[in-house]
Amino acid sequence: MNATITEFPLPPCHLCGGKLKESPGYSLLGQITSDCQPWQGQTKLAACCICGAVQKALAPQWYEEVAQIYESYSVYAQAQGAEQLSFDAETGANSSRSQFIANWLRQHAHLPESGLLLDIGCGNGSFLNAFQQIFPHWQMIGAELDDRNRALVESTPGVLSLHTGQLTDLKQRFDLIVMVHALEHIPRPIEFLGALKSLLTPTGLLFIEVPDLHASPFDILITDHCTHFSECLLQWVVESAGFQLISLSNSCVPKELSLLARANNRESIIPAYPKSAINDLGRANQHISWLQELLKQGCDIEGELGIFGSSISATWLVRSLKGKVKFFVDEDANRIGNKHLGLPIKSLADAPPHIPILMPIRRDIALAIKSRIGSSANLINPPQDHNQQRR
Repeated sequence: MNATITEFPLPPCHLCGGKLKESPGYSLLGQITSDCQPWQGQTKLAACCICGAVQKALAPQWYEEVAQIYESYSVYAQAQGAEQLSFDAETGANSSRSQFIANWLRQHAHLPESGLLLDIGCGNGSFLNAFQQIFPHWQMIGAELDDRNRALVESTPGVLSLHTGQLTDLKQRFDLIVMVHALEHIPRPIEFLGALKSLLTPTGLLFIEVPDLHASPFDILITDHCTHFSECLLQWVVESAGFQLISLSNSCVPKELSLLARANNRESIIPAYPKSAINDLGRANQHISWLQELLKQGCDIEGELGIFGSSISATWLVRSLKGKVKFFVDEDANRIGNKHLGLPIKSLADAPPHIPILMPIRRDIALAIKSRIGSSANLINPPQDHNQQRR
């Protein structure tokens, strides 16, 4: 669906109220939704001159576009709702994001044998199911914007209910609140997290999983992601909301940040603005330059193309190349044999060897994958990320 194009001024930063600086070149790239659908909107990418947060400019148009996106939202449609697998580029070992996170919590959160969990933005219940398998004696409540997945969520063992009202309407107090790929969707995240403290027990924990701005070039293209977190920005937001950091990791799930915190019951001290977050705009602009190079690479290749993967990056590239792409290639068995955007999803073994296959992923990851699989498929190296080259 296309949004009507109109011009609008930049609003203030939705984290601290500071002045925003627009990121040049972003409007030429095209955008996508977090459920992997092409989107032609007018959202602007900007960064705050005070706190440094890279964000979407939350003008009224953004709220209108996001409302349209959520009306027809379909989670993991490429695999009929089965959660996407994450692959280790070097070994090929794979697991769902939810399984990675549940295992990480077992190792780092020191959770009791039983308790009550709230999963905010639970989708179709993927995380609830993974958590229950490792913590079978816990009870759980899912929270979502609507009840389209109620039957599926409430059929999960241990789930008491799916809550679709205001979170403040909940009467329970929780031993663990989980937000897996939810906080990046929520305007004014400091205010939102601050309100969650009243839902926690005195020893309750908060877990947050978000994309890592510095590791993932494609996150900035997602229209309904309104904040793009780096490690320092995420920590600042959580501490500004009145939480005490326990752990912050960039290794639980590839290209994502995992944070564990508890409510800070001492006198609240507002932390200083995260000065290192000023570098986040520079990283976002590097991503834009790399995405432009990747798109040019595809345009310069004559004839038909395939795309490696079938998620966010692949969706964006298919849309941008306007008819040149004829198929996707994926390692995820849940997706192979299905269609996405009307195009078949093939295995590497079934990929035509004479057709170039673009790899819309970081070059270091692409090279590791190629070394591992040793496929006869015609996999094309992506452009060099100049930030990676300097490291």
